[in-house]
Amino acid sequence: MPNLNKVNYWNAILIIVWFSVVITGLVYFQLGQLKTFDSAKVFMQKSWFNDFKQQIVWDNKDTASLLLVTEESCGCFTQAKPHINSLTTFAKSKGLGVVQVQLTQQLKRVVPATPAAVIIDKHGQFVYAGPLSEGLACSQGSGFVETVITNLALGFNSELLITDTKGCYCTNNES
Repeated sequence: MPNLNKVNYWNAILIIVWFSVVITGLVYFQLGQLKTFDSAKVFMQKSWFNDFKQQIVWDNKDTASLLLVTEESCGCFTQAKPHINSLTTFAKSKGLGVVQVQLTQQLKRVVPATPAAVIIDKHGQFVYAGPLSEGLACSQGSGFVETVITNLALGFNSELLITDTKGCYCTNNES
């Protein structure tokens, strides 16, 4: 019987070591996905908002709009699709128009990372710019946009600019 206890002891040690290695690997690779949304401070440029509106050829539409800037080849876009769908439904229910814009070379100069959101009020004024959410999965539970849309529907323009948050973003290294 003493040999059986010794085998169980070594099996338990082996399982604990294996489990620790797997968890450490998962944490390492997940944290590697975390990127700062605007590390180059693109949003801090003085004429950023006007440059953005020129790139998308903005004309006042008499309704507030949520512009979703996405990039099909971005893995984070795939993770964010459910959030984008629910965000689109939510924005429309609050009276906002929703426009999904594919990232172009020109937009890379004014959008630091994707997926991104820009909200413009019915007068063409800046309301929000930044990521859809933060965190590893960039999921619905950690979104800024829903709060801003709710505030806008209540008549409050937060003029919120998010640059330093970390999450799953495909950064644009274009200067």
